Amino acid sequence: MNLKSLALICAALVSFGASAQPKHIAITSFGEHPALQQVIDGMKASMKERGYVDGRDVTYSFTHVNWERNVIPQMLTKVAAGKPDVIVTITTPVTQTAVRAIGDRGVPIVFSAVQDPVVAGVIPSWDKPSNIMTGASNLADMEGTLRFIKQLLPNAKRLGLPYNPGDDADNALRQRLEKFAPKYGLELVMVGVDNVNDMPQRLQTLAGKADAVYVIPSNLFQPVTSQIAAITNRLGIPAFNGLPAPILKHEMLATYSVDWPKIGANTAAIVEKVLKGAKVSEIPPSVPSPNEHKILISGPQLEQYKIPLPASLKDCNCVLGK
Repeated sequence: MNLKSLALICAALVSFGASAQPKHIAITSFGEHPALQQVIDGMKASMKERGYVDGRDVTYSFTHVNWERNVIPQMLTKVAAGKPDVIVTITTPVTQTAVRAIGDRGVPIVFSAVQDPVVAGVIPSWDKPSNIMTGASNLADMEGTLRFIKQLLPNAKRLGLPYNPGDDADNALRQRLEKFAPKYGLELVMVGVDNVNDMPQRLQTLAGKADAVYVIPSNLFQPVTSQIAAITNRLGIPAFNGLPAPILKHEMLATYSVDWPKIGANTAAIVEKVLKGAKVSEIPPSVPSPNEHKILISGPQLEQYKIPLPASLKDCNCVLGK
């Protein structure tokens, strides 16, 4: 091989290396929370399984606003200015703000952990994404939740439901619970809370009026579940939570929760399509199936409330700390 040929080959290799830069995936979130971290970890693990090695094929950045809604536009504008290959928006408030703050800047947006993107107004329908975004919902199976509550507490008649009236995701879940509650012989005792400072006083109204409490996977409530658990335990009301964290700490009784790493994997499947050239407007959003949920029950809480484990759950391998 002569020197000229060798030089051409080297130049081609350098050119190829320069063109094969890692794709930048910018992850933006409302705040840090164990469930949201499971989404991120699940997405990264799934991307690796799909052949996208961190640092070689993709790079990740992560930004959040520590649950301060008014800072979201600034975060998203700054991230979009960096022109990443994909922006992943985690939670409903961040995704809703992205519609206005990023809009059609040519940066594909993939949402994740958004309860109901249709109610939130970020996509027109469940089978049709928008021109600027699609994504992976974490819509919890509300009928399955109520079925599980009755399975564990067959004599329960009244279910306390704290919710934020000003949050679209909360209202979407509330509406689904209202739809299915009569089927399971449950009356919802709803408590509107729009400020965590009002939480103790509002939850106190459930005393003597609820046989159990269900805390939805809400951006307002989940960062303060320890406070909520302290109140419900003091009132002597067993509490179910939409996320696993309080059950892992034995603060609440049980959860019927979406599989958060799977939500991340669903997000990765969409991100991969975008990186391969598909438009977000061509990729239908995903929604968790009933099989993508799991049950966890706190053994100490069962004992605290003297609740016998139903025969139907004897082999569930889902009771912790027992």
